[in-house]
Amino acid sequence: MATATAAGNARRGDRRRALALAVLCCALYLANLRVISEGDSVPARYLPFSLWRHGSLSLDSLSPLVTEVPPGKPFHTPYWLWRSPEGHLFSVYPIVTPLLLAPLYAPAAAQLWWRGWEQWRVADRAIEMEKLAAALLAAAGAGALYLLLRRRLPPRRAGVLAAAYALGTGTWSISSQALWQHGTAELLLILALLGATARASLAATLLTGLTCGLLAANRPPDALLAVAVLAALALERRQITRPAAHAPLAALAAIAAIAAIAALAAAVALAPFLWYNFRVFGHLAGGYAAIGLASPHPFYHHPLLGGMAGLLVSPAKGLLVFSPFLAFLVLRLAPRAPEWNAGYRALDLCLALAAAGLLVFYARTDWRGGSCYGPRFLTDLLPALVWLLAPVVGRLRAAGMAAFALAVALSIAVEAVGAFCYPRGGSDSRLYPPSRPWGEIGPEVWSWRGAPVLVEARAGCAPPDLLPHLLRALGRPRTAAR
Repeated sequence: MATATAAGNARRGDRRRALALAVLCCALYLANLRVISEGDSVPARYLPFSLWRHGSLSLDSLSPLVTEVPPGKPFHTPYWLWRSPEGHLFSVYPIVTPLLLAPLYAPAAAQLWWRGWEQWRVADRAIEMEKLAAALLAAAGAGALYLLLRRRLPPRRAGVLAAAYALGTGTWSISSQALWQHGTAELLLILALLGATARASLAATLLTGLTCGLLAANRPPDALLAVAVLAALALERRQITRPAAHAPLAALAAIAAIAAIAALAAAVALAPFLWYNFRVFGHLAGGYAAIGLASPHPFYHHPLLGGMAGLLVSPAKGLLVFSPFLAFLVLRLAPRAPEWNAGYRALDLCLALAAAGLLVFYARTDWRGGSCYGPRFLTDLLPALVWLLAPVVGRLRAAGMAAFALAVALSIAVEAVGAFCYPRGGSDSRLYPPSRPWGEIGPEVWSWRGAPVLVEARAGCAPPDLLPHLLRALGRPRTAAR
């Protein structure tokens, strides 16, 4: 009885700490009072309003807003939209994120029904809701990751590593700042890992399967991560109940049942989005096929080794430059590393293979990732990398932990520059000079003089663009915001 009570108290304490971390992170994510986005997030920003007003997945009713090109951008047509043969406007990108977030938009939609659906009012509510929704997604992921890490680490070290993920990676400067697909992908992967590492049960298996299906639908390359988690779910011996573990046939039956249930749940989650893709775009790959990215394309014809180096160590987009604490992952190769995998060998191996596969895939693309701060394409991998890093953090002694804490502090400082300064310094224009042909990656990505963290830090803090919105919402005149 005493043991059960202590375990219950520990779980409640973990939930309180996870909630506190999520609230703190959400406040920090909102603190810069601006949305840091590119055209990619425009459909997700407006689609929930189309759903609430017309129950439609098209963006026809908001055409003047979704087709507006931000001033100073190098493109002249809205690449984030696709016009069907019937003339309807649809998002080129998967619609998982706006569909999942649509309930959160209920208060904003109610206000618009009350005050009126004028275009300027919709634009105001949309930009505010994008900021809030992105921050809530990222903060929920940070809290859930703490609970996940507690399965490998004591509370204090789990908190340090969860904070490193929340504030020392692109989770802060990218996922929490706009409705890219990355915030949703991170949260879905964390939930899938929570299900895969939980005690075997129908609920945990269904959670894993459903989130893996949504993960693949939300961002197709992440299907590698979904397959890795599902494979590990079937391979982990601890998923088998103790009586079945002593009977080989019963063990095989248990493994088959777990794999079948998870795969079926993933298929159920994925099927509606495949149907939508085929119905709207005529192809299972959806909008990516409509614009040619699902077939051989110059976007994928870049040197492999140069791309891998660029994604990992380049001053422009290197993961280890923007999140140096992840360099401690190299310690997983130490001779004692196999001892650190106890209980999660299959999951760790599957995730490592999926991470390597995604790194190779993105290395062949234009890995700069468009106008963004840091290695955007690797953002979805962050929960898996942090999970793989947990055994290293758990084994660090005092000196090693001090070095790790220093690396985390440096990572947070780098990401804070992105959250509060980018893109005031114009680092994107250095990485995409107008004189260079589209898609060609030049030597400027290796210049430390033009490194985004230094360029943006020198430029200082960017203006809080959402402050006028807040003042108008409080009934203050616009001149006060200026």
